[in-house]
Order: sequence, then structure tokens, then C-alpha cells
Amino acid sequence: MNPKAAGARWRQLTLGLFQGPPASFESFYPGPNLEAQRACAQWAAGEGPACVLLWGAGESGKSHLLQAAVGVVGARDLPTMYLPLREAVRYGPVVLDDLDGLTALCLDDLECVAAKPAWAHALFDLYNRLQLGGRRLLLSAAAAPHELDIALPDLRSRLTAALIYHLEVLGDEDKSCALALAAARRGMVMPEAVAQFLLRRLPRHWASLQAALAELDRTSHSAGRVLTVPFVRAALRLGE
Repeated sequence: MNPKAAGARWRQLTLGLFQGPPASFESFYPGPNLEAQRACAQWAAGEGPACVLLWGAGESGKSHLLQAAVGVVGARDLPTMYLPLREAVRYGPVVLDDLDGLTALCLDDLECVAAKPAWAHALFDLYNRLQLGGRRLLLSAAAAPHELDIALPDLRSRLTAALIYHLEVLGDEDKSCALALAAARRGMVMPEAVAQFLLRRLPRHWASLQAALAELDRTSHSAGRVLTVPFVRAALRLGE
């Protein structure tokens, strides 16, 4: 795929990531990650260090914060982009061409490409061009830079110099609060007993919980907006 086609393809794909309720800092329940949330909000406002890196396990909220940051920058009519490298890897490092013209760039899932020499060199070159242009870069990875498999030592050095935050996966109590917040943003009231019921009966990963909320949002219009365990059990067909 040539550079122009790859770039156009990715601009189309990233637009599709924001279907449904968009990620925002207001919809992020930070739990133990409040400092990282504040740093990302500061980054999106054009303040603080130009390069920030978030690392942590899956389900820790890295993608949410990156997409929220892109939303804030975009709302100011500044050129920005969220690029999930887990998906972009199939197109090759050519997708990084010309991204130094953006005011702010968010690169998700760095671990998916950093061990590949061609990608590592392209990332190093992009980092340098962004820095020379006074641009801003927000990244996420599954591990801290010194623990990542990175094919280029110079790239590791650049990443280690970033402002780095470790995101922790929410515990059950915080997940219950996060569910109540997500429900409230859809106009539903979720008592703690309902949140705990969902956490017991559904897979714990956030995509499944969000899908359940979307279904409850659709069905609760005819039953009132305060959720109850019997209603949730019936609406999601969870049985006894």
C-alpha cells in the first residue's frame, strides 16, 4: 500500500472508532489512576511535557484516555489523530508517514510494533520530527519502556525520557463505581446492587459491560430509567 493510500485508509478507520458514546475525561472513572488522567488532560490542553506515555495491562483504561485526549484537541479544531497500532501493524510503518504535521498524535498499543526493526526506526524518526516541530505525542504500551521489547535502543531512550504513568486495573469496588458513572451518562440510575449483579454475572472485561449497558439503555426506555436487578436479569436474559 502506498503512503497516501495508507494514510487515507487510517483516517477513515479511526473515525469509526468513535461511534457510540465517545470517550471523554468526564466518562473515565479514574480510581487509582487520577494522576494519569490529570496528566492526559493537561497534555490535551497543550500544557506540560510534550510526550507522555501510559503503560499498564489491558482493561486499565489506556485507550480511553488516549481517545479522550484526541477528542479535546479536536474540539479546538486542531489537527489530531488516534492511531491504534494493534490494527495498524498490518499496513506497515508507512502509516506513520506525514503524521508530523499533526498538532497532537496518540499512538496506542506500542508493544505491537516496537520489536519490529522497520517500525522502530519509523517511530524514532517520527518522534524526532514531532519534537522538532513542537508537536505533542501521547503513547500507550503494555509495559514500561525499559521492559518493552524495542528493536532500536535510541527509541527506547526517547521513550524513557517521556513523562510516564502506570495505569492500574480497577478493582471490583471501583468497577462498580465506573459502571454507575457510565450508566449515568446514558441517563440511567444504577444502584450498587445492580452493578454488583452485573459484575458477578457478566465477563469482567469492559467491552462486555459496555455492550450490556447499551442493551439496558435501549430496553429501559419502556420500563423507566432506574435499573433494578429483576429488570436487568430479564433484559439481559441472565436467568436465575
